[in-house]
Amino acid sequence: MTAFSRYRVCELLDVVPYGPYDGDLEGEPAALLEEAALAVDGFDVAVEELSWRLALGDALRTAAADIRMVRDARDV
Repeated sequence: MTAFSRYRVCELLDVVPYGPYDGDLEGEPAALLEEAALAVDGFDVAVEELSWRLALGDALRTAAADIRMVRDARDV
């Protein structure tokens, strides 16, 4: 089950474990995660460390996609 699916199930059951973020963001959360992924892509790492860099970039992009899916589902 994806993170989005878990979140949606919790939301539909009205047991959302995530509270709203009350702080001020300097940008849109998904865009900030995409920007972070691009920064990670620019890391200069040894070949032995490449897998964690790729995994981190992928995780950041997946989190951005999950945020967009939740936002889009709420717009329906």
